[in-house]
Amino acid sequence: METDVLVIGGGATGGGIALDLALRGVRVVLAEMGDLATGTSGRYHGLLHSGARYAVRDPESARECIEENTLLRKLAPEAIEDTSGFFVLCPGDDVNYVDTWLKACATAGISTRQVPMSEALRREPTLNPKIEVVYEVPDGTCDSWDLLHLIQARAREAGAAFLTYHRVESFLMQSNRVVGAHLTDTRTGESKTITCALVVNAAGPWAAQVAALAGANFNMRLSRGAMLAYNIRWVNTVINKLRMPGDGDIFVPVGTVSVIGTTSVRTDDPGDVRVEPWEVTRILDEAEAMTPGISRARILRAWGGVRPLYDPGGDQRDAKRTFETLDHETRDGVAGIISIVGGKLTTYRLMAEKISDLAAKKLGVTKPSVTATTPLPSLHNGDNRLHRLRGRLDALEHGHHPGALICECEIVTQPQIVAALQSGDAHNLHDLRRDLRLGMGPCQGGFCTYRAAGIRHSVMNDTPAHTVELLGEFVERRFGGMRPLLWGHNLRQALLAEHIYGRILGLMGGDARQTPPLITPPITPKVSGVNKKRIVVIGAGLAGLTAAVIAGNSGAHVELIAQGQGAITLHPGWIEIGDVDTLAAKPHHPYAKTKSALETGLSALDSLLHFHAGENGTAINAITGLGSLRSIAYTVGAAYPRLDARKILVVGFIMKDGEGEAVAWRDFYPHLIADNLRARGYDADSALITLPHQSGNFDDWSMDIAKVLDMPEGRERLIRELKPKLNGAEVVAFPAILGHQADTRAAIASGLGVDILEVPTLTPSIPGLRVYHTLRRAILARGGRFTIGARAVGLDVKDGIARGVYAETAANGRPRWIPADAVIMATGGLFGGGLDTTYQGGMRESVADLTLCNVPPQSEWITHTLTGGQPQPIHDAGIHVDDQLRPLKDEAIFAANVYIAGRSLGGYAPVSEGSTEGVDIASGAFAALRAIGE
Repeated sequence: METDVLVIGGGATGGGIALDLALRGVRVVLAEMGDLATGTSGRYHGLLHSGARYAVRDPESARECIEENTLLRKLAPEAIEDTSGFFVLCPGDDVNYVDTWLKACATAGISTRQVPMSEALRREPTLNPKIEVVYEVPDGTCDSWDLLHLIQARAREAGAAFLTYHRVESFLMQSNRVVGAHLTDTRTGESKTITCALVVNAAGPWAAQVAALAGANFNMRLSRGAMLAYNIRWVNTVINKLRMPGDGDIFVPVGTVSVIGTTSVRTDDPGDVRVEPWEVTRILDEAEAMTPGISRARILRAWGGVRPLYDPGGDQRDAKRTFETLDHETRDGVAGIISIVGGKLTTYRLMAEKISDLAAKKLGVTKPSVTATTPLPSLHNGDNRLHRLRGRLDALEHGHHPGALICECEIVTQPQIVAALQSGDAHNLHDLRRDLRLGMGPCQGGFCTYRAAGIRHSVMNDTPAHTVELLGEFVERRFGGMRPLLWGHNLRQALLAEHIYGRILGLMGGDARQTPPLITPPITPKVSGVNKKRIVVIGAGLAGLTAAVIAGNSGAHVELIAQGQGAITLHPGWIEIGDVDTLAAKPHHPYAKTKSALETGLSALDSLLHFHAGENGTAINAITGLGSLRSIAYTVGAAYPRLDARKILVVGFIMKDGEGEAVAWRDFYPHLIADNLRARGYDADSALITLPHQSGNFDDWSMDIAKVLDMPEGRERLIRELKPKLNGAEVVAFPAILGHQADTRAAIASGLGVDILEVPTLTPSIPGLRVYHTLRRAILARGGRFTIGARAVGLDVKDGIARGVYAETAANGRPRWIPADAVIMATGGLFGGGLDTTYQGGMRESVADLTLCNVPPQSEWITHTLTGGQPQPIHDAGIHVDDQLRPLKDEAIFAANVYIAGRSLGGYAPVSEGSTEGVDIASGAFAALRAIGE
């Protein structure tokens, strides 16, 4: 391959250089080792600088910023939001700095306006009302990914070529002149050689490394900065502290979120994007002065970016933000290569112009730069491949349903993902994230990543191993951005992801051994006498339901209260108990105290739910949502068919969307599952059958499809469409949505005349709901009370005895008192809200502030990868209990008639050790037996 100029680096500056030179008639190829804007340009806070941050310390950069700010608003309005900016003097900051700053802004040509506090607070209610003075400047925000796509589109129109995922390995040299480069396609491993008249090095933090390949050496001062993204726009104006730039002094509204930062840490690694816990604490502590209470708001993600500063002297905060062009022929005696270093995204166009002027001079090109007068094109009109939330939301809200909604947070649809993949510019899940914002909302890809991987698998016709590899890598990268923020909702989100990717999808490494005991008919003790015990159960997960069932069977008066339905609605619909004897031998494991009650609990639930172990009472290898196998103890409601040496057909659904188009149901990917089963040696194939679209504008939910299949006409349609596609299949694997009613699945199996099984899907879980409603009906049938939406807010304890429970009511501050002879707390632990956490590392029990034990330091809460299959240390934490599950305080019994069950007990890792349901059942049964006096 031959060209005039090879540009190395796909950030804003590299893209700007490719555009500038292409508009001058120069043949240009841009090579980037990743996707566009994967370096500094894609890892910044989104600020379009007015220059006011640098007016005092670096007036040259300030002038460059305000001039380019003004230009970019005209040239690329589609990538820019005119948010304006406030500089606020916080309590305790130096008031003398204000005059110095105002004079510096005036000198640099940056307009300022003093804003009355009443106006500032009206526009930004989260501001600290004690702020002393506010000035407005022409800050804005810029979406760097949108900007790069605009630049790329215009540069391609002018003839430039872009080689993403191509890494420069070495340069072709003739004497002391660079005449080309050897590149590697990082996706395929293939080599490519490009010859050229000139190389322009715009590799950002990697610029020194690239130059060194040609024998040209210079030093850079790399500075890593941390940023935090909140889940909503807490501010609509850029907020800066009116002081010399420091840590945690800027709050930027970007799209649907807001970003707060930053820090400055010296690093020698251009790829160092770590965020350390102290940086999070520093940013949040500093931000409190601007926006009080912001440290308690939900943060989605933390990330780091590396500033490619060129000034080798002084502290990194003092290094200049301006840029420099380096002519290596005159500087180092190496011809054919020039470098551009330093600068900011706001000044990318100016940087590109200056280095392109030098390139043009060396090439003998006399045409001047025209980028200052060349608007970038609009990409969003009629283009379905790139992100534009406003247009997507408008379409959905006005009744247009453009295919399956894959990412609810960012409104990314299945046709958009397909179009992006077919364009040739998006190759993996990270490309889809940058182009479409897939996985950037509150769940950080918890649901949409699996869906996107399934779509990509079919569109790209990929191998199952590579699809699973890409999925795992993407999940870990998103989890990595949450790792410094694992408290509160983020911690719950991580635990949900552990459940989804470990149990439902089977992505987690390792497979816990299961030792299902033989289940015998239940023998339930009866409470004798007129004064039957009043037992209050807090929590409607499996532990609470088990306790309520056993207590109700005994004849006790049971009242169950819960804030929500509990994690059972997330369960895959099977029972895992783990290697019971081995786990019970661990002194801090719940089984060490409750193993004796496991069979009692299993027996009580089996009489209602009908558990089935494998052949000869062994464990079962069950198919997961990715087509891997996970060891389980029992299925619920029906036996699991044998898979070995049998033909398996994995069946998915096609739904008719609002335009009458056929779209595969978003929560199940039979092609991927069948491919993975074949890779494991099974005789598996896949098929799709059509069902009508049920759910209005947005999408089809598992609950809606289950309702259709509960109706005779729905079952008959499924059977009629599927029978011709069986082709000798002996086992049919459906998504686990075969009706809410217990007999629906049996009717489908009978109609097809083959064995069937259900493969777990994303939440809500239909098998989990079947379990929930079956147990709820049993509790009510025995005279129990069952209240959802009532949060327990305290225990009434006197003289070491709980007399009742306080439950939240609609009358704020006036809780309802529920009398009790015994209380069973099954409040869900860290995931269910039974234990709360804070960003300072605090952890507390949420109902009665009970004493906790085995709480590791916050830095050690999560120490392993999410999908590695290793138990995380945070699972050791739980309520401190005695051998009767009664909570302890200062090693004394807190209340003799209060018992703890389920996830609030520490000492076990339910997903990695495969004991999720087992501990719930054993501890729920144990607590109930103690509560009724057994």
